[in-house]
Amino acid sequence: MSRAWRQLLLLIGKDLRIEARSRQTMGLVTVLGVLILVVLGLGLGPGKVPSGPSGTVLLWVAYLFGGVLCFEKTMAVERQDGTLAGLMLAPVDRGVLFAAKLITNLLLIAALAVVITAVGIVLLQFDLSGVLGPFVLITAMSLLGFAAVGTLFAAAVSSTRLQGGLLALVIFPICLPLIIASTQLMVRLAERPDEVGAGGYLILVAFDAIYLVMSWLVFELLLEP
Repeated sequence: MSRAWRQLLLLIGKDLRIEARSRQTMGLVTVLGVLILVVLGLGLGPGKVPSGPSGTVLLWVAYLFGGVLCFEKTMAVERQDGTLAGLMLAPVDRGVLFAAKLITNLLLIAALAVVITAVGIVLLQFDLSGVLGPFVLITAMSLLGFAAVGTLFAAAVSSTRLQGGLLALVIFPICLPLIIASTQLMVRLAERPDEVGAGGYLILVAFDAIYLVMSWLVFELLLEP
C-alpha cells in the first residue's frame, strides 16, 4: 500500500473515531434533518405532501441543512486545539487531506440521508417502491457533488466568525443546479421513464466531475491554519 493511501486511511479513521466517541455531529444533524422534514410535512397539511418522487424536493431541503451543519462540525473538530495547523505542518499532501475530509463528510451525510429518507417513508408516506434503485443512484451521485463543495467551503469559512451562516450562503447557490437536475431527473423517471436515457445521469456525472476537480484544485489555496 502506498504512503498516500496509508495516510488517507489513517485520516479517515481518525475522523470516524472522533465521531464515534463524541456522537455530536450525527446526533445534531439527524435531529435537525428530521425536524425540518416533519415541519415541512405538517406545514403542507394532510394529503398535500408529495407522496411519490416529487417528495424528493422535501428530502433535499433536509439533506441540505443537515449537510451544512455536518460540514461545519467536522471542520470545527480540525480547528480545535490546533489540529489543522499540525496536519498542515505534517508531511501530508493537501490532496490527501481533502480526500479524507471529503470521504468522511460523504459517509456522514449518506447516513443522514438514510435516516431522513426512512422518516419520510414512515411518517410522510413517501412511495419510492417503484423507483428505489434509481433514487439511491441519483441521490448518491448528487450527494458526492454536494459533499465536495461543502468540504471545500467549510475549510474556507471555518476560520471566520460567521461560519454556519456564511457556509450555507455560499454552498446553496453553488449546489442549486445539481439539486435541480437531481430532482427533475427523479420526477421524469417516475412520470416518463421511457424518455430518460443515459443523458440524465451524465448531467449528474458532469456536475460531480466539475465540483470534485475544482474543489481539489482550490482546497490548498483556501485552507488556512
